[in-house]
Amino acid sequence: MAHVINLSGFHHHALTPFIDVFTPATSADVSRLEELINQHHHALMERLQTQGAIVFRDFKPVGVDRFEDFVEDTLQLNAWNAFNSKGTPKAVANWLRAWSEKIFGAGDYRRYLGSSTVQLGPVENSVQGPHVEGGGLIRRSRFLALYCEQPGLERAETGMADFSSVYNRLPAALQQKMREGWNEYKYTSSQKLGLIDRLLLKLSPMEYELRDDGYALIKGSPCPAACVVPGNGDIAVQPWAFSRNANPQVLKAAQEIFTGRGELTTDSTADALNMFWDIINDDGESMGWSEQEQLTLFRTIFAEAHLMDWKQGDVALLDNVRMGHWRMDGVQGNRQLIQIQSAPIDVREFKVRDGEDLEGVPA
Repeated sequence: MAHVINLSGFHHHALTPFIDVFTPATSADVSRLEELINQHHHALMERLQTQGAIVFRDFKPVGVDRFEDFVEDTLQLNAWNAFNSKGTPKAVANWLRAWSEKIFGAGDYRRYLGSSTVQLGPVENSVQGPHVEGGGLIRRSRFLALYCEQPGLERAETGMADFSSVYNRLPAALQQKMREGWNEYKYTSSQKLGLIDRLLLKLSPMEYELRDDGYALIKGSPCPAACVVPGNGDIAVQPWAFSRNANPQVLKAAQEIFTGRGELTTDSTADALNMFWDIINDDGESMGWSEQEQLTLFRTIFAEAHLMDWKQGDVALLDNVRMGHWRMDGVQGNRQLIQIQSAPIDVREFKVRDGEDLEGVPA
């Protein structure tokens, strides 16, 4: 039986072993939600880090315009976007996003509503690759805040999975590879690089090598394939599954696990990105990353999944080390799902090191 958390003013139920839902006991005003979060902030944040995700539901909608203030003032999380780490204004951030889509390949068309507030991309006839947000970057956000202004017309859920539970269910050999390995992401630019392109890449966290034909090989810094969940000691896999070489395995696993959803196609973002995902050792040498290993990982993730069927006004908080997520297929309608990342960390500090006292990893 799920353990009920008694926080006055809230009703609580466990949606899954890793997602808690809090609904109003009486008043459902936004001001009441803010009051309750302030009253129980410490307990809620402890629960978030213990479980992986919490959802506030059936309160009156916060509203897109107020969401960033809500995250910073009420949830007490410092908004910080891994893809706009310098906090440039939304017009500049959107220009840079459009530029990067030309260099790396078309993205998922998310757009900045503010320097840290992002409207997520539209639903497609595909299941997105499972990932932690910013998983291709060393410096990424610890927590995600999601706000549903308007759910999709049909399906369009967000898949969520406890990546520590996923790790525990993997075969021993694959667990070892995740513990020891580093995710390496290599791109081939989708167009020849001009002078401005080369200057902008030098300012980015990416390294590039210009080829004789004007195209470039672009590489990010290696990221841990598995991390210790801060302050917890559990090990969680850290995929960022947007590569062309893993995309067919994502589709195959989705077709096997998510039956009865009609025809699924490959994710367009991963198709457009000419990116290769490998797992390397401490010396930078490939450890091998076979199609069968990829398929095993994605099957395990999808089998663990909860498909979050959004309700208007939902606010969800996710631990972005412990919890993974992805967009499901569906009918877009007027779907508006807003994301704010927060609390930057350097994931190298949480790399699994066999033989270390995992409980000593800081929160």
